[in-house]
Amino acid sequence: MKKLIYILFIATLLFTSCDEYLDEKPDRNKQEIEYVSDINLLLDQTYGGFISDINFSNTGGDQTYYQGVYNFVGRWLYFPDIQESVWKDDMSSVNNSSWTNAYEAIWFTNFVINSIGSLEGDADEKANLIAEVHLIKAYKQFNLALKHCLYPSSANAEEMGIPLKNETEFGLTTVRASLGETFEQIEADLIEGLKIDKPRTDSWRESDASAAALAARIYLYMHDFDKAKQYAEKAVSLHSTMINVENIELSRTYDGTYTASTSGILAYSKEFYSSWESQYKIYYDGETGYYMTPSANLLAAYEPTDLRLQYFYSDALFSTYYGLTENNMLYTRNGTLMTGTDVAEMYLILAECAARNNDFTTCMQNVELVRVNRFAAADYTSLPVPSSEKDAVELIANERWREFPFTSLRWYDVKRLNAEGLVDPIILSKDYFEVGETAIDFGTPKVYTLEPNSRKYARPIPKEVISLTRGSVVQNTY
Repeated sequence: MKKLIYILFIATLLFTSCDEYLDEKPDRNKQEIEYVSDINLLLDQTYGGFISDINFSNTGGDQTYYQGVYNFVGRWLYFPDIQESVWKDDMSSVNNSSWTNAYEAIWFTNFVINSIGSLEGDADEKANLIAEVHLIKAYKQFNLALKHCLYPSSANAEEMGIPLKNETEFGLTTVRASLGETFEQIEADLIEGLKIDKPRTDSWRESDASAAALAARIYLYMHDFDKAKQYAEKAVSLHSTMINVENIELSRTYDGTYTASTSGILAYSKEFYSSWESQYKIYYDGETGYYMTPSANLLAAYEPTDLRLQYFYSDALFSTYYGLTENNMLYTRNGTLMTGTDVAEMYLILAECAARNNDFTTCMQNVELVRVNRFAAADYTSLPVPSSEKDAVELIANERWREFPFTSLRWYDVKRLNAEGLVDPIILSKDYFEVGETAIDFGTPKVYTLEPNSRKYARPIPKEVISLTRGSVVQNTY
């Protein structure tokens, strides 16, 4: 088999999302993909663009860079992340690797879709690969739109979406589709991806289970509760392994990180990803860095006996090595931030779908399937059954927040619930200090708030995209 050089534009020019990239010509000295097995070799990697995710860790209000921590680690922090944590709409950054990595993966999915017919290999394997890359493409587009666009309500259908790419040709103008067109494309790719006929045998490749889980996540965001329920039920019927936090074997590393069965395992290896078996399809936030410092609001969301609070937040690094005695917590679950679909997420989707049908008993049965695995048996008390749809949805949103901190799902929930208006308006707020273009002024306290349905819920797209497309891609307006 002819070895393929994965750089195939991907490390050098793949998609800068701009005309400058599109004007580049391929290097004819690079070897070509000839076999279906070559595509499998690429997708079977457990590090890189196919499983790296859009960065949301600073977006949903979960992150706070306290002064004591900042004094020690500020030199290693990416300052635009700090600006993002207070929802600045004029970022000092020029580029954004999350955006670039997403479009690199989208370019490759288009390459597979448009060229796999000419490759040597089994027809069924080709069909599954086409479905798999459609799922990757749907996921990447969805998260780009989730971060950089407004909520896709009917009223916002003509607002700006993302640049849609379905081709691999060079020299084409890049523009932003409408938000309505963007979600039509996402759903079209999702529907093609749902054709996958492959059982889940690992967590770094797509499967029938991961396809259903992704569909449940996307349809819940769109508030299509019938389809969200349909696909969440399918997902748990295919894979329903839950992790009981009380029973996992924990080891604490020098920096205070708790890891579940990952001690001595090479980071980002397949064994590493298998350590949290409730994941349908692994994605990780490669842009977060190590210092995920939880806000006071996030920590207060947990009950004191919640093992997620006890096991996945630690003050060991900053207290032991830097002597900090307050505001010194780190989020340390697994040593990296897993962001893909998860069995717990599916049960909470089923809970919300039941609540939307005023079936509060079924709703809470699904919530308890998650919570019973997050407390020591001796400490566990079931939550009371809510008496209204509003109360149930608020309860579920809070449980999702505790279960998936720093991921896209808090941003996802605040945007969709505020747009709907069922629950009390969710105002993201942070008591902090003046954040400028290059530094934090800790002498000037300031309260930052993000009001419901603010246009800041569409985060700025990278300035280099606007520059390199000569303005054909337009920035969000605020």
